[in-house]
Amino acid sequence: MTSEPKPTRGLVLGKILGARIVVQPSTALMLVVLALLFSSGPGLELTARTFADGLMLALLLFVSVFLHELAHAVTARGFGREVREIVITLWGGHTSFDAKGLTPVVNGATAAAGPAANLLIALALQGLLITGIVDGRAAAIISWLVFANVLLAIFNALPGIPMDGGRVLEAIVWAISGSHHRGTVVAAWGGRVVAILVVAFALLAPLASGGTPGVFEFVWAALIFGVLWPAASSALSMSRLMARREHFTVHSLVVPAVALPHDITVGDARAQARAVNAEEVVVMAPDGAPAGHFPVSLTEAVPVAEQDTTSLQSVTMPVPRGAHLDISVGGDDLIDALKQWWGKTDVWVVMEGGRVIGVVKLADALKAAR
Repeated sequence: MTSEPKPTRGLVLGKILGARIVVQPSTALMLVVLALLFSSGPGLELTARTFADGLMLALLLFVSVFLHELAHAVTARGFGREVREIVITLWGGHTSFDAKGLTPVVNGATAAAGPAANLLIALALQGLLITGIVDGRAAAIISWLVFANVLLAIFNALPGIPMDGGRVLEAIVWAISGSHHRGTVVAAWGGRVVAILVVAFALLAPLASGGTPGVFEFVWAALIFGVLWPAASSALSMSRLMARREHFTVHSLVVPAVALPHDITVGDARAQARAVNAEEVVVMAPDGAPAGHFPVSLTEAVPVAEQDTTSLQSVTMPVPRGAHLDISVGGDDLIDALKQWWGKTDVWVVMEGGRVIGVVKLADALKAAR
């Protein structure tokens, strides 16, 4: 059975949609940094009042980030997925949900929901400004929030992991190619390209306007690159594991077998197995369920003169009830089955359309999974 991921450490604010809302301690540091940034810009003098205003803007920005993550959670729940956590972090946030049996549609739609939410927030706030109901300082704050949400939507829509746009790109390539691994590789390389372009923009934009990049531009570029490049590289490493899992299937491990009744002799079993080129025999119980197995080669230990009078009990190894898999099983489902049955049986009986077609040796499955 699969184990639940460990809960993220941090301040738990409550639950929504069954998910824990967690704020990591490092978020406080980012709030202070953003407050200083917003309160000491061009034409501003850092005072207690401007810092308080900057802190309010920083808090509103993190509210937008939370709504972005909430959109991911709502979409995942809409697809029937269990949402475990919504976590606000130093660099934004992430939403954890049950990804077992993930499909391109679920992956892409859930990822796209975040930037879409920020665009909807920006449109709603811009509509409020157009009505003229708010003015003065409140209008200035709302105008800033419109800009911030548009910026969040654009940045998160960039086509590379770890941005949401990268997950959308991953889903598109996955759907077209049929390979999740290929989708991840393309999106991860997209993330690396985005990381390089962000650094280039940060350093070349001042030059284009006749200036030179300062300390702020260098620090900003280094921080962004330090987040995007490792995340994309990590996704590439994970894709290699995914590639192995895509080929980790019952179909790739199955040993051909023939199903035979329990009351025939070793000689009959040997002849029938050889007739269909089976390497294993699955012994069926009176009720039609697999009850045991043995390699055809094991029958050679029975003297030829005794094979037609020896029952299968002399060569049969038991198979527990339920120790069978469909030929289509693979990936995480096969790993879950390996965890469940390891130490309880030495083989699974492989079925296709309710018919026994082979066995998979758990030792072979464990070796292939490594």
